[in-house]
Amino acid sequence: MMSRIAGLTSITAAILAIAPVGDASAASPGAACPSPAVRPCVWQQPSGTGVVGAARLDAGDPSRPGLLTVEVRIQRAWGRPWETVAASSLIATGPLALTTPAVRTDYRTMVCATGGPVGRPELHTTSCTF
Repeated sequence: MMSRIAGLTSITAAILAIAPVGDASAASPGAACPSPAVRPCVWQQPSGTGVVGAARLDAGDPSRPGLLTVEVRIQRAWGRPWETVAASSLIATGPLALTTPAVRTDYRTMVCATGGPVGRPELHTTSCTF
């Protein structure tokens, strides 16, 4: 687990070191999502009032409605279950983008997004980030 975290930290640092300072994609975390995002692309955004969970999902078929749900979860102590403290859901056609209300916390934070076509739960996928 620790080696995974260390690996992700070094990869993130390398990506940030490569990105030009004036690049608009470096300022917007959602710009790092693949296009099209066929799985929910999820990230955390610090704000003045806490942490905001955000996600983006491009619908496979733009004429069919899609569902996107974003949750901010906290873990009060190591080994304890994750608790959802903020969530938002959206059903719409076309590309979906969604944020949660801001959460102020000192606990470990994880943001998860679940999305897919409405009425087809077997095609829904979930992505999480710490």
